[in-house]
Amino acid sequence: MIARALAAAATLAVAAVLACAPAVAAQESGALPQGGSYVSAPDPTLGTASVGLWYRAPSDGYGSVSQPGLMRIAATAASSSKLVSGRSLSETVRDLGGRLYIEVFPDIVGVHAVVPAASARRVAAAMTAAYFAPSIDADALKNAQRDAAVLSVEQRYSPDETLHDLLFAQIFSGRPASVSPVPAGVPAITAIQLDAVTAFAKRAFRSSNALLVLTGNVDSSVLSGVTDGTGPGAMDQPVNSTLAGSPAPLTTATGAVTGLGLAWTGPPISDERSATALDFISDYLFRDDTGIVSRALESDDATFVDGQFVTLHDAGVMFVTISGKNTDAARKIVDAELTKMQTPLDAERFNAAREAFLYHLAGQTETPLEQGENLGWYSAEGNAAYAPFSSSGAYVQAARSLDPEFVASVARRYLSRPIVVQLGTVKPPKGSTS
Repeated sequence: MIARALAAAATLAVAAVLACAPAVAAQESGALPQGGSYVSAPDPTLGTASVGLWYRAPSDGYGSVSQPGLMRIAATAASSSKLVSGRSLSETVRDLGGRLYIEVFPDIVGVHAVVPAASARRVAAAMTAAYFAPSIDADALKNAQRDAAVLSVEQRYSPDETLHDLLFAQIFSGRPASVSPVPAGVPAITAIQLDAVTAFAKRAFRSSNALLVLTGNVDSSVLSGVTDGTGPGAMDQPVNSTLAGSPAPLTTATGAVTGLGLAWTGPPISDERSATALDFISDYLFRDDTGIVSRALESDDATFVDGQFVTLHDAGVMFVTISGKNTDAARKIVDAELTKMQTPLDAERFNAAREAFLYHLAGQTETPLEQGENLGWYSAEGNAAYAPFSSSGAYVQAARSLDPEFVASVARRYLSRPIVVQLGTVKPPKGSTS
C-alpha cells in the first residue's frame, strides 16, 4: 500500500540512486511493562522523532448498532483531554513545536506525533497516558465533534474519498469496511454520546491492544516514559469484514461531486508476492506524473485519476478513482492499460519499471513519520515483517522476485471484472437559488 505508481526509467540511473539510499535501520521490538508492545527503528543522525500508537478496532464500534465515526471521535477526544499535567496530548505536542496526526481506517487507527528528538520521551509519556488511561470529558467530546464535522465536509467534496467509501461499501457486505470511518453529517456526529465514546476508548485503546511505534532519533530511554497501562494481555485479532457475495457490477450514487470509481478484490497480506505485484501495477500505471495512465492524461488538466492497492489482513482492495471533465475518456485509457497488464511486459521494460518501483519505495519511507506509518500499518494488519521499511527485507525480496509472467498472472486473476460506482450530483429543485 505504501508504494505508489511509476513510469519506466533508465535502469542504470535508478539503480545508482537506489544504491546511494541509506540502509534500513536495525529494528528493536518487545513488550511494554504495563501491557502492549513496541517496535523501534532508531536513526541518531536525525533531529526529529516520530512517536505513534496503533490499534486494531472497528471504526463504527463494537455493538450490534453501527455508529459511523465512533473511533475517529474517540481518538480525537482522547488527544484533547486534559492529562495530570493540565495539558492535553495535542497541546503538549503543539507546545513542543511538533505536529499530531490521527489516521482512522475501518479496522485500525494510528496516532503519530512528530517532534524534536529531545522531546520524544515526554511525548511518549503523554500519548500513552492519553490513550492507555483515557479521561474524556464533555469539552473533549465537543472538540472531537467539531473536528469530525470539518472532516465530513472535506470528504463530501472529495471525489476520491467519497468514491473510496462507496467502493468499499460495495465490496464488503459486513462491518466495519462497509461503513465510512468519517461520520456523514452533523446529525450522525451529534448522535455519538459521551458514554459511548468513553466505553469505546477504554476497550479499544487499552494498553494490551496497543503497538507503540518509535522512529527517527529515538533510543531506549523513550520507553521509560510509558508508565500507564492496564497490564499484560493479548492484542485483539485483526478486524476482518465480510466480502459481498455477489456485488453489483455497476452502482450509481449521488453526492456533492461527480466521479467514477472502479475496484477489485485482491489478495490478503499473507500472500506477499501477489500483494507486492498489485503494488507494482498501481505504481507502474497510476503514480502521479510518471505512471503510464498519468502520463497519458498529462495534457488533460481537467481530469484526475488515482489508483492504489490497499493491503489488508484479509482480502485487499485495488481501486481506481476518476474525476473531472473527461471521465469516460479516462476510463477507456484505464481499461486499456489494465488489459495490457495481463500480457507480460518485455524484459527490458519490466526490469526498468521494477527498479523504479523500488526507488519510489525508498523515497516514500524516508522521514520518521513515513517510517512510523509504514511499520504501524503493516503490523496492525498482521504482517509486521512484510512492512516495506522493516529490516527483515521481506517486502524488497518480494519485489525483487517479481517477473513479467507472474505480474501478468496476478493482473489476470484479480483485475478482470471491476465493481464500478458512478457518482453524480443532485440537481437543485427548479427555481432554487442555492
